Amino acid sequence: MPRPGGRTVVAAGLALTLALVAAAVAWSQPKRGTGQHAGLGGSATGALRIADSRGERAILRAPALAPGASAVGEVTIHNLGVDGRLVLSRSRLLETPGAGGAPLVPALRLRIRELAPGRRKLVYSGALATMPKLHLGSLPAGESRRYRFAARFLEPGLVDNSLMGARVRIDYRWHLRRQ
Repeated sequence: MPRPGGRTVVAAGLALTLALVAAAVAWSQPKRGTGQHAGLGGSATGALRIADSRGERAILRAPALAPGASAVGEVTIHNLGVDGRLVLSRSRLLETPGAGGAPLVPALRLRIRELAPGRRKLVYSGALATMPKLHLGSLPAGESRRYRFAARFLEPGLVDNSLMGARVRIDYRWHLRRQ
Protein backbone atom coordinates (compact mmCIF):
# COMPACT_ATOMS: atom_id res chain seq x y z
CA MET A 1 0.00 0.00 0.00
CA PRO A 2 1.50 3.39 -0.89
CA ARG A 3 2.33 5.77 1.94
CA PRO A 4 0.06 8.82 2.24
CA GLY A 5 1.39 12.04 0.77
CA GLY A 6 1.76 15.30 2.64
CA ARG A 7 -1.59 16.61 1.42
CA THR A 8 -3.31 13.46 2.64
CA VAL A 9 -1.75 13.76 6.08
CA VAL A 10 -2.71 17.42 6.36
CA ALA A 11 -6.24 16.78 5.05
CA ALA A 12 -6.76 13.84 7.38
CA GLY A 13 -5.33 15.85 10.27
CA LEU A 14 -7.65 18.75 9.54
CA ALA A 15 -10.55 16.36 9.29
CA LEU A 16 -9.62 14.85 12.63
CA THR A 17 -9.43 18.34 14.10
CA LEU A 18 -12.96 19.05 13.04
CA ALA A 19 -13.98 15.61 14.14
CA LEU A 20 -12.63 15.81 17.64
CA VAL A 21 -13.60 19.41 18.25
CA ALA A 22 -16.64 18.04 19.95
CA ALA A 23 -15.05 14.91 21.33
CA ALA A 24 -16.40 14.40 24.77
CA VAL A 25 -18.42 17.58 24.64
CA ALA A 26 -21.03 17.29 27.34
CA TRP A 27 -24.59 18.22 26.54
CA SER A 28 -26.25 20.44 29.11
CA GLN A 29 -29.72 19.90 30.35
CA PRO A 30 -31.69 22.72 31.96
CA LYS A 31 -31.81 22.78 35.76
CA ARG A 32 -35.26 21.93 36.92
CA GLY A 33 -37.45 25.01 37.12
CA THR A 34 -34.74 27.60 36.30
CA GLY A 35 -34.20 27.29 32.55
CA GLN A 36 -30.43 27.57 33.20
CA HIS A 37 -27.76 25.08 32.20
CA ALA A 38 -26.01 22.98 34.83
CA GLY A 39 -22.70 22.46 32.96
CA LEU A 40 -23.28 18.78 32.32
CA GLY A 41 -26.60 17.01 32.21
CA GLY A 42 -27.39 14.53 34.94
CA SER A 43 -29.18 11.27 34.46
CA ALA A 44 -31.78 12.27 37.05
CA THR A 45 -33.39 15.43 38.31
CA GLY A 46 -33.02 16.93 41.75
CA ALA A 47 -29.77 16.90 43.66
CA LEU A 48 -27.74 14.92 41.10
CA ARG A 49 -25.61 17.56 39.36
CA ILE A 50 -22.18 17.54 37.75
CA ALA A 51 -20.13 20.11 35.90
CA ASP A 52 -17.03 19.95 33.73
CA SER A 53 -13.86 22.05 33.80
CA ARG A 54 -14.01 22.66 30.05
CA GLY A 55 -17.27 24.59 30.13
CA GLU A 56 -18.66 22.27 27.45
CA ARG A 57 -15.77 22.99 25.08
CA ALA A 58 -14.09 20.07 23.32
CA ILE A 59 -11.82 18.00 25.52
CA LEU A 60 -9.36 17.68 22.67
CA ARG A 61 -8.68 19.03 19.21
CA ALA A 62 -6.37 17.53 16.67
CA PRO A 63 -5.22 20.05 14.05
CA ALA A 64 -3.08 18.51 11.29
CA LEU A 65 -2.71 15.20 13.11
CA ALA A 66 -0.30 13.03 11.11
CA PRO A 67 -0.42 9.22 11.00
CA GLY A 68 1.20 7.82 14.14
CA ALA A 69 0.62 11.03 16.11
CA SER A 70 -1.73 11.69 19.04
CA ALA A 71 -3.78 14.56 20.39
CA VAL A 72 -4.36 14.86 24.14
CA GLY A 73 -6.84 16.77 26.29
CA GLU A 74 -8.00 16.73 29.90
CA VAL A 75 -11.24 17.39 31.73
CA THR A 76 -12.24 17.49 35.39
CA ILE A 77 -15.73 16.38 36.39
CA HIS A 78 -17.12 17.97 39.57
CA ASN A 79 -19.99 16.51 41.60
CA LEU A 80 -22.13 19.49 42.63
CA GLY A 81 -24.88 17.42 44.25
CA VAL A 82 -25.24 14.25 46.28
CA ASP A 83 -23.19 11.04 46.13
CA GLY A 84 -23.58 9.20 42.84
CA ARG A 85 -22.03 6.85 40.33
CA LEU A 86 -20.29 8.41 37.33
CA VAL A 87 -20.95 7.04 33.83
CA LEU A 88 -19.45 8.08 30.47
CA SER A 89 -21.10 7.10 27.19
CA ARG A 90 -20.94 8.05 23.55
CA SER A 91 -23.95 10.12 22.54
CA ARG A 92 -23.31 10.89 18.86
CA LEU A 93 -20.95 10.06 16.00
CA LEU A 94 -20.98 12.14 12.83
CA GLU A 95 -18.68 11.18 9.98
CA THR A 96 -17.90 12.41 6.49
CA PRO A 97 -15.89 9.90 4.44
CA GLY A 98 -12.76 11.00 2.57
CA ALA A 99 -12.51 11.79 -1.14
CA GLY A 100 -11.97 8.11 -1.89
CA GLY A 101 -14.95 7.09 0.24
CA ALA A 102 -12.83 5.88 3.16
CA PRO A 103 -14.08 6.50 6.71
CA LEU A 104 -11.66 8.06 9.20
CA VAL A 105 -13.10 6.41 12.32
CA PRO A 106 -11.38 3.01 11.80
CA ALA A 107 -8.00 4.81 11.70
CA LEU A 108 -8.49 6.38 15.15
CA ARG A 109 -7.84 4.92 18.60
CA LEU A 110 -8.83 6.36 21.97
CA ARG A 111 -7.24 5.99 25.38
CA ILE A 112 -8.88 7.44 28.51
CA ARG A 113 -7.10 7.56 31.85
CA GLU A 114 -8.31 8.72 35.23
CA LEU A 115 -5.63 10.97 36.70
CA ALA A 116 -5.31 10.74 40.45
CA PRO A 117 -2.41 11.82 42.67
CA GLY A 118 0.39 9.31 42.14
CA ARG A 119 -1.41 7.15 39.59
CA ARG A 120 -2.99 7.02 36.15
CA LYS A 121 -5.76 4.44 35.94
CA LEU A 122 -6.58 3.20 32.44
CA VAL A 123 -10.34 3.53 31.91
CA TYR A 124 -10.56 2.67 28.18
CA SER A 125 -8.21 1.79 25.35
CA GLY A 126 -9.53 0.84 21.93
CA ALA A 127 -11.40 1.96 18.87
CA LEU A 128 -12.75 5.48 19.06
CA ALA A 129 -16.19 4.61 17.73
CA THR A 130 -16.85 1.42 19.67
CA MET A 131 -16.22 2.58 23.22
CA PRO A 132 -18.87 0.98 25.45
CA LYS A 133 -20.67 2.78 28.26
CA LEU A 134 -18.05 3.22 31.00
CA HIS A 135 -19.08 2.85 34.63
CA LEU A 136 -16.46 4.95 36.42
CA GLY A 137 -17.44 4.25 40.02
CA SER A 138 -18.61 6.36 42.92
CA LEU A 139 -18.20 10.12 42.88
CA PRO A 140 -19.00 11.49 46.35
CA ALA A 141 -20.71 14.86 46.73
CA GLY A 142 -18.30 17.78 46.43
CA GLU A 143 -15.50 15.70 44.90
CA SER A 144 -13.91 15.78 41.45
CA ARG A 145 -12.22 13.42 39.02
CA ARG A 146 -9.74 14.32 36.29
CA TYR A 147 -9.53 12.40 32.99
CA ARG A 148 -7.04 12.49 30.11
CA PHE A 149 -8.27 11.64 26.61
CA ALA A 150 -5.71 10.73 23.93
CA ALA A 151 -6.77 10.12 20.33
CA ARG A 152 -4.18 8.46 18.07
CA PHE A 153 -4.14 8.32 14.29
CA LEU A 154 -2.88 4.90 13.13
CA GLU A 155 0.65 4.49 11.82
CA PRO A 156 1.61 5.33 8.20
CA GLY A 157 0.92 2.44 5.87
CA LEU A 158 -2.40 1.74 7.54
CA VAL A 159 -3.99 4.84 6.00
CA ASP A 160 -4.08 6.04 2.42
CA ASN A 161 -5.18 8.88 0.13
CA SER A 162 -8.82 7.77 0.24
CA LEU A 163 -9.01 9.49 3.68
CA MET A 164 -8.32 12.93 2.20
CA GLY A 165 -11.01 15.29 3.47
CA ALA A 166 -12.56 12.77 5.88
CA ARG A 167 -14.05 14.16 9.06
CA VAL A 168 -15.42 12.74 12.26
CA ARG A 169 -17.08 14.24 15.33
CA ILE A 170 -17.79 12.23 18.43
CA ASP A 171 -19.77 13.58 21.36
CA TYR A 172 -19.71 11.94 24.77
CA ARG A 173 -22.10 12.34 27.67
CA TRP A 174 -21.29 12.28 31.38
CA HIS A 175 -24.04 10.99 33.72
CA LEU A 176 -24.33 10.91 37.48
CA ARG A 177 -26.64 8.20 38.77
CA ARG A 178 -28.00 7.54 42.22
CA GLN A 179 -26.07 4.91 44.12
